[in-house]
Amino acid sequence: MKAIVTGSASGIGKHTAMRLIELGYEVYALDREENAELENLQCKQRVVDLMNSISTEAIFNEIGDFDIAVNCAGVSSVRQRFDQFELDGYMDAFNMNFHPFFNAIQSELKLCKSAEHKKRKVINIASITGHYGSTNMAAYSAAKAAIINLTKVIAVEHSAELIVNSISPATIDTPMIRRKYQGELPDYSNSYQTGNCGTVEDVFSVVQMLINNNFMTGQDIKLDGGYSSEFSLSLR
Repeated sequence: MKAIVTGSASGIGKHTAMRLIELGYEVYALDREENAELENLQCKQRVVDLMNSISTEAIFNEIGDFDIAVNCAGVSSVRQRFDQFELDGYMDAFNMNFHPFFNAIQSELKLCKSAEHKKRKVINIASITGHYGSTNMAAYSAAKAAIINLTKVIAVEHSAELIVNSISPATIDTPMIRRKYQGELPDYSNSYQTGNCGTVEDVFSVVQMLINNNFMTGQDIKLDGGYSSEFSLSLR
């Protein structure tokens, strides 16, 4: 069984690649840089800038047909209010998170069409911010919302080739998040019903469920510690 993981150098992507190797998959890990831990696990790492469509397609053609693809590539991006953007700057910030996904899934679809008839499974990592409005998230949230909706469109248009779903995590304990807070996680007890943020293994547990499930497609799973379950009205 062959798996492709994008955004594999750190965080959710790295953990996903490691866990898939443990489960016996032949894993191809794609990122702009290699990871020493994955190298030690004999993971097949490929250095590629997924913003570049030509390089992306070449790498995917080299890898060939697959069974599972988990698209994790993304960055923190520019965080500022919408009215502070000019169009070019906004699209640059948007594309930092959308283009790697777009190029990867386009290449995955081409591989599906060129190989024998079977259904592959694709899992896209989006974000809970793609569902809600939040200050300073104008570009990042819109990119994640686009991933959520495009997942649904692809599930309908390409149902013969694949089963595709997305996961929308809230805060996950990753190196990127820890860098944001100088290495220490803040207190999330008032943010999430679970009292804490999620872990990369929490995300992988949902990835594994989607790998095992054959009757779910075009869906987005909110993995948010109960954040979206609470509603409070502030009267002003």
